[in-house]
Amino acid sequence: MLNKENLIKALKIIGDMLFVNLSFVIAFYIRYLGDIPEKNFSVYIELIPYITVSSLILLYLYNLYANPLHQNSSDIFYSFIPVSVIIAAFTTVLSYFVYAFAFPRSVLLIVIPVLILVMVCWRYLYLAVEKKYLQLGKAVIIGEAGGVEKLLKNIEENTIGGYDIVSVLIRNGDKLIEYPGCDSFRDITDIRNIIDSLDVDIVFLANGLTEKEKKEVFHISLEQDWSVILVPDFYEIMLSGAVLENIGEIPVYEVNLLNNHKTEMLKRGFDIVFSLLVLFITLPLMLFVALLIKLDSRGPVLFKQPRVSKEGSSFNVYKFRTMVDNAEARTGPVLSGENDRRITRIGRVLRKVRIDELPQLFNVLKGDMSLIGPRPERPFFVSQYEKKLPEYKYRHRVKSGITGMAQVYGYYSTDPQDKLRMDLLYANKSSFLLDLKIILQTIKVMLMKKKSS
Repeated sequence: MLNKENLIKALKIIGDMLFVNLSFVIAFYIRYLGDIPEKNFSVYIELIPYITVSSLILLYLYNLYANPLHQNSSDIFYSFIPVSVIIAAFTTVLSYFVYAFAFPRSVLLIVIPVLILVMVCWRYLYLAVEKKYLQLGKAVIIGEAGGVEKLLKNIEENTIGGYDIVSVLIRNGDKLIEYPGCDSFRDITDIRNIIDSLDVDIVFLANGLTEKEKKEVFHISLEQDWSVILVPDFYEIMLSGAVLENIGEIPVYEVNLLNNHKTEMLKRGFDIVFSLLVLFITLPLMLFVALLIKLDSRGPVLFKQPRVSKEGSSFNVYKFRTMVDNAEARTGPVLSGENDRRITRIGRVLRKVRIDELPQLFNVLKGDMSLIGPRPERPFFVSQYEKKLPEYKYRHRVKSGITGMAQVYGYYSTDPQDKLRMDLLYANKSSFLLDLKIILQTIKVMLMKKKSS
């Protein structure tokens, strides 16, 4: 028997199917002012199953069926822009494949803004219903002060009010943060005594807990039937890609040590085909950008810089130049800031929409990089990061990429340790499906000012 939570989830899928198709009907009405020719509309009727199934797959790839507590409203809004364009483009291609030339191209143009408007309104309505009828999760956060503060900030900024944080526990000796219900703990016994008395159903484990403390919290949570949400350390990230096997009567985990040779050939083939396709499509744009750079400032069109990739190998990355020529002649290696005066006028525009990254497709064709992977860093900064973060060297067990998990889920200003977590998670769980999801998410991120800055 379906419970309330499953019914609401089913409502989401049914609503998506209905409103995607309703958008096409509205587009037909707008195009023909209500007097829709039967021969044109009958073609759409034939394509409904294909449009519906492909739309559901696309919504899944854009994480629109993920836990709504881990999303925010802007993520949902910006997801539906590329989703709507891709649905219209897919329908166009599909109509040619099935020789449905009676499908009006004008309808496919009109349906893009209609889809965005209808689907965003529907999803915001769904969120309001979900928030009203699903009980908010009461939660406690445990960890060191720095990790707890960072987690609290991300919960407040990147979730749709789905957690009710009733208590915050910080290790004894750390400065208490300004948050209602903030308390300190000394040891495992202290943690048990405090959280046993709390009325919660979710426990967040932030950074700074020992293995012994984590195990104790897991035991308590199991006894109380609480959910546990963990910020992973390196060891736990490695276990995320483990495969359960058996040796005789003993269950064992086979841990993937960041070398997935099985998918390397498929990944390389996809890199080549996708790069050639994008280069062919964007060649006129790249020529226009090259002209603008030459007109805007003195210096070469392309910028070359040493970067570190797989197994510590070095290569020259290609980008459109967005700074004045010889920008680091006086300062040496310096990371670019938000209001960096070295960035040219056209460079600011190129960085905002990430067009400056397009020449890296030539790096992909050469085999220096992949489409998806940890962003390649400069040797100077690699040596600095490796001193501060011992696990940083493991991100070089896989080939670097133009975009990756850290780019689509993080920000330019995201802490290097958190970026490293995402890079290692990708390296450990790399797959063709994950690569496809990251490429689609990258299109969305390019539209988001906060993410693309």
